[in-house]
Amino acid sequence: MRITFSTLLFAFAVGLSAQTPIYNYVSFNKTLTVPSNLNSERTAVIFSVPNKEGGFSEVGEYESLLSQVHKAFVTMGIDAIFYLNELNFTASNGARNSYTELFNSRQIKNVIFLTQHAGGYEFILAPFDGTRRLIKDGSDVFYLENHELYSLLLNVGKEVRRADQELYNFLIPEKPNYLQGLSIVEKSLLKNYPGILRRSKLAVERFATLDTTGISNNDVLKNIGRYNREVVQKNNELEKILEKYPYEYELVDPMTDDEMKRKRYQFILRSVSSSADIVKQMLDYEVSPNETGFVSVIPIMPDQTRVKTIPRKAIVHKFYIRQNISKNVHVGEWDADVTWQEALNNMIGNLTQELNIKN
Repeated sequence: MRITFSTLLFAFAVGLSAQTPIYNYVSFNKTLTVPSNLNSERTAVIFSVPNKEGGFSEVGEYESLLSQVHKAFVTMGIDAIFYLNELNFTASNGARNSYTELFNSRQIKNVIFLTQHAGGYEFILAPFDGTRRLIKDGSDVFYLENHELYSLLLNVGKEVRRADQELYNFLIPEKPNYLQGLSIVEKSLLKNYPGILRRSKLAVERFATLDTTGISNNDVLKNIGRYNREVVQKNNELEKILEKYPYEYELVDPMTDDEMKRKRYQFILRSVSSSADIVKQMLDYEVSPNETGFVSVIPIMPDQTRVKTIPRKAIVHKFYIRQNISKNVHVGEWDADVTWQEALNNMIGNLTQELNIKN
């Protein structure tokens, strides 16, 4: 059975529809064929669980679930050396690059997507293509779904045994190894904003739509169309919020470092989104295991602030400015917030107050 998805897997946009599985944006063929090297090579697991909703949207509990999964993998001879929350992989372009580099350096050959949702569980096993897309477009993937985890793992195990591969994975760890926040700071983390912004243009990347070229599945086209309409709305909101930015800026389409240099953009506005503790780790903040929450500084214009405590596992957004030549990152105050709109407003307000004080 062929299921067609957009070839632009993981195209980044702040505020992506909540918990849409990332493999919904790649073309693949559903099969029951087990990769021929599954029991002889390393595998990475990217998992997704429903958020815990309450006063804040927080990362759902996953350790007991993955403990059960890992025990099954050990029995099957699957060397799952990493378990990575999908929220962390998709936190930013820099995060995807860092995790992909790690996968390659650790010689990952297969990737498993394990998704828990209201209807049950989905299991996808595919060859890792060595890029941040993870799955090569048009690949044959092993696919199973079931409303019960036990039944799902039982059926996966049956197919692995049926493949009858020779077992080489004898040093599988007894417990899952959870990947946390890898740094996206290339050089130095600076907890201020550069004064030169008063007379330099800030490049602001627009949110990117998904390409529909080659897509024939009507349901998928509807999903992509809905996603792209959301992106248009986000870009409209982005333009409106940026009217508060007191200096020169330009909205730009996503581009490479070389393109930014050719167009002489010295600074670019970017963001990262995941649980608050992971965002801090990715931006090289010190995080104490005893902290149950983090205090965000919320600007009250023109020169006042208030504080807002957000739980460490709450999903937040944090904007920062990257200096493209030095590759230093300017983060200003810790002003992460639970929506990208609030986080952007916080950043603009705190930057304005900081640079006004320096005048």
